[in-house]
Amino acid sequence: MDLTAAKALLYCALGLFVLIAWARERRKRKHTGEPEKFWPGTTYAPSATYFVAAAGAILITIAEAAVEKRAGLTEMQERLPAIYIFLLLGASVVEEMLFRGFVAPGELVGRKLLALMIVGSLVFALIHNFDLSRPEGQVDALFAFATSIWLYVVRFNPLNPDRSLLPCFTAHIVRNLAVFGIKWAQGFVS
Repeated sequence: MDLTAAKALLYCALGLFVLIAWARERRKRKHTGEPEKFWPGTTYAPSATYFVAAAGAILITIAEAAVEKRAGLTEMQERLPAIYIFLLLGASVVEEMLFRGFVAPGELVGRKLLALMIVGSLVFALIHNFDLSRPEGQVDALFAFATSIWLYVVRFNPLNPDRSLLPCFTAHIVRNLAVFGIKWAQGFVS
């Protein structure tokens, strides 16, 4: 197994571990009525929240693909090995747990929440290590920032009164699968 495959499978395993641990705490809370312990956002949200979260992620992905096409950046994309689908799935869960979970307490409101959304989204875009000296890297960073803002909105909006992370996991997974699907359709997955 090469390093790329090992990295992808390790990230997927980490994401699966986090999701299972989160679900166990959620199930325990449901039966005992206990407050949140280690894992944040261990609640459910109304059904509409999941659909709105996923729809927003798809719209952001469509907008990104349209901007890349319009700017002539489509052919400048990097190729991804097919095994990266596992990395993208794992990253969806791990990044949500970190950015919308541990770093974003469910009780935040007002200016503190707005500041966290902006700063957290800047950090989120920067950790993806896009080459900001190139136009495609700038577009990727801009849409990573927009995606992050959307994911904060998903957690901290009235459709999600208990601040569940489950709609955030859903939206991030949908976003990453949509990006992978577009890259696949364009011939950038090998």
